[in-house]
Amino acid sequence: MPASRTPTPSQYEFGPFRYDPTQRQLFRGGQPVALVPKAADMLHVLIENRGRVVEKGDLLRLVWPGTTVEEIGLARNISILRKALGDEGDSPRYIETIPRRGYRFAAAAPPPRARRRWAFAAAVLLALLFIWWQFYLPSRYLPHGQRMAQMAALPFEVIDSKTLPPGYAPALNELTVAELMRAGGIRVISPTTVGRYRRLGIPSGIMARLLGLDVILEGTIQEAEDELRITARLADVHSGKLVWAESLTYPSSGNSAAQRDAARAIAARLRDRLVLAKP
Repeated sequence: MPASRTPTPSQYEFGPFRYDPTQRQLFRGGQPVALVPKAADMLHVLIENRGRVVEKGDLLRLVWPGTTVEEIGLARNISILRKALGDEGDSPRYIETIPRRGYRFAAAAPPPRARRRWAFAAAVLLALLFIWWQFYLPSRYLPHGQRMAQMAALPFEVIDSKTLPPGYAPALNELTVAELMRAGGIRVISPTTVGRYRRLGIPSGIMARLLGLDVILEGTIQEAEDELRITARLADVHSGKLVWAESLTYPSSGNSAAQRDAARAIAARLRDRLVLAKP
């Protein structure tokens, strides 16, 4: 004899319908579907044993325990169920008749809890794919690319400075971008666009992906006694690896000249690294 599945899920869903086994209530689009009690009991037995044939004798015994009922009563309640489910016709979707044996609930009726598990598993898979895409996908520009590298220059970070004016780092950033554009062979995202993403609080790695970048230039500016040290770093967006880094040292007395010289030196180094084919 078929046995009810345990533990009983909180609800089942199939097509536009939802069945609550606790209330023995069928819903369509959130609205209750009226069923006579025995038809509801029969639906309960069929759904609990979904995918399996429930013999007529078992149905009679489970739906009408301790009562003698003719098979015509069984057929009448099956008809009521099919009408409520819109399952009438030659090819029923939900309740299948097995000649001379019984009936089978043929539709898949996963409980919402199982759907949530699938949704969670899908979310985890997407997260893993994103991590692979973000950190492990090989770079598109090294070492055999046949196109211009696409990059952005982030504002350099000023460390422990008491004499540099507030606009020193943005100015160095602008000069470096101008030198890169003048050199050609590299597509550089405008500092205005970069600034817009940073004001929105979007992490650099996500910004780089959204903009389709290959590499990001960043660095630091630090005053040490009578020296100004400008350190530039080039990171591969796709692997997260450091591609190139260099520190340039200038006398602290010539900060403006240091800006220009550093921008030209950084642009020259990057062009040697990134330009693999003429545009």
